[in-house]
Amino acid sequence: MTARSPHPRRSLLIAIALGGVQLMGLSSALAQYGASPTQTGLFFDDLRARQKAERAATNSGTRDGDVTYDYKSGVYRTNEDAEMGQRSTDYQAAREIARPSVRSGGAAYSARTVGDYTNYAGQYTSPTGFFAPTYVSDPFLNGRRNVRVGPINVGFGFYQGFEYNDNINRSGTNPQSDVISTSLLNIDANYQITQNNRLSISTAIGFDHYFNNPDLAPYGNGDFVLNVLPGSTIAFDIKAGPVFITVYNRTSVRPAVRNDFALTQNQVFGVLQNDTGVAANWRINSDWTLAMNYMHSFADPLEEADNPNVARVDNSQNFGRTTDSIHGSLSYSPTNTWVAGIEGGITSLEYEGGFNNAGTLSNLGAFFVLPVGNTTYIRLAAGYQDFSFDDIDLTGDPTRPFPRRGGVYASASPLTNEDNSDLSDFYYGVTISNQLNSRISQSLSFGRESSLNVTSNFITSDYINYGLSVIAWKGSRISVSGFYEDASASGGVYAQDVNQYGIDFHVSHRLSSKVNLGTGYHFGRNSTDAIGDFATQGDFDQHAFNLDVTYVLSPKCNISLGYRFYVTDVTDGAGNFDDQDFEQNRVILGINYNF
Repeated sequence: MTARSPHPRRSLLIAIALGGVQLMGLSSALAQYGASPTQTGLFFDDLRARQKAERAATNSGTRDGDVTYDYKSGVYRTNEDAEMGQRSTDYQAAREIARPSVRSGGAAYSARTVGDYTNYAGQYTSPTGFFAPTYVSDPFLNGRRNVRVGPINVGFGFYQGFEYNDNINRSGTNPQSDVISTSLLNIDANYQITQNNRLSISTAIGFDHYFNNPDLAPYGNGDFVLNVLPGSTIAFDIKAGPVFITVYNRTSVRPAVRNDFALTQNQVFGVLQNDTGVAANWRINSDWTLAMNYMHSFADPLEEADNPNVARVDNSQNFGRTTDSIHGSLSYSPTNTWVAGIEGGITSLEYEGGFNNAGTLSNLGAFFVLPVGNTTYIRLAAGYQDFSFDDIDLTGDPTRPFPRRGGVYASASPLTNEDNSDLSDFYYGVTISNQLNSRISQSLSFGRESSLNVTSNFITSDYINYGLSVIAWKGSRISVSGFYEDASASGGVYAQDVNQYGIDFHVSHRLSSKVNLGTGYHFGRNSTDAIGDFATQGDFDQHAFNLDVTYVLSPKCNISLGYRFYVTDVTDGAGNFDDQDFEQNRVILGINYNF
């Protein structure tokens, strides 16, 4: 268990300052930008979509709209024509059931995204793009909201919640309860400086307060746990002739997990991630477009271990890292419908400590994007990945059958991941989104790729997930999502093979224009086979149930009451694994107000 300082660390103060700058100024990286090529490629899709959206917003002088529910007709309508490639939030209600946040109890972590600090390591593709936070203040009152402050166009949303949680430490033997306050402010603002220059901010920022057990907060001191949600971005958009340039800074402060299957509270820590970059999209001619992006990122965990000489995991040493990436995409679209091209780039990786290995990550591949009418979007990508890591600087330990760093006792945990693996492998990714009609939408994504891991150099995953959203009757929304993942760590003493699958189901019914009911269920099964000497083998099932009631007090305000129940059953593991079973009950009262 790691110790927490009574005062915020340097990095926490930096995060507070950055969050303040975002609030005073004036919009998400997906899984592991620079490491996962299919996710990096989506950045350029988002950049192209952003260029079109910025042009439309500039012409209209308003913020971009969102999807609104037309209660009289019983269907969802968009305020503008949706851009192809924009990912949908239709399945978000179902996926919230097992959302892998520190208090959720959910264990549906994706092995391929556990090393990504810019987003939550869930099984599904992020529903939002690079320049948007992962939280929307009011999913039931979406639409065009507009507050003008002089020349600045602003949308504000505020959330205040109170949660009772009877097992915040997720323990099967000594559960601890608490009441947690969560305050969160959504800001979506822009300032049209000139006809071709636009400054914008999109953020969700707030804090948690633990009333009874502040020592069990994931980071901070429990009295003040800062949250800057992934995707919070300040961006300056410039149009210089045929070149569209975006200078951006993204900041997130959130809980993260130290391995793929965090079942206990002491496996969770806080992390600050900051991404600064400049991206350019050059329309060479009517057929060809060149996009480039340079990004400098650093991640700084927000706690340290008591004794880094013997602690199995010292967060500040293991997970603090810096990356510098440059990636490009050259696309060809002679008819302005389908798009084909090549994409690739290189990333330099450095860690603060010596547990994980520095290296160089590169990829090169081709992609094809095909809109089929106005209802279907298909993206195909495939290519080659090469990861080259530094060899571990080892002195060796003759008392162990594997190398050790320095003069370490044979019974002590290693001070490196002891993984000297490199990667040379193919990748591919397929994404298909389909709006069958005004009532039915679906999406399918599957592929294979390698990405960074936290306890080995990298992890390679074959994955598939599917989502279906149906308006079955007036006022309803039924969402079903499923996932499967087969992943293998590259090597080292903590290496594991992971096989997991699950399903999420959610149904909501709008009783009237003011009352909405929702209920859902999640099932997930995880099987783990140990490869390394220090890895543990473990299998577990998880069931999760939820029930929500939302009442619209006014066109700008609603109040919600929710209940969550989680059951985690460890079916196989080390030692007395039955003691690792746990249950968790959560009752959440929240209010959303949109200015």
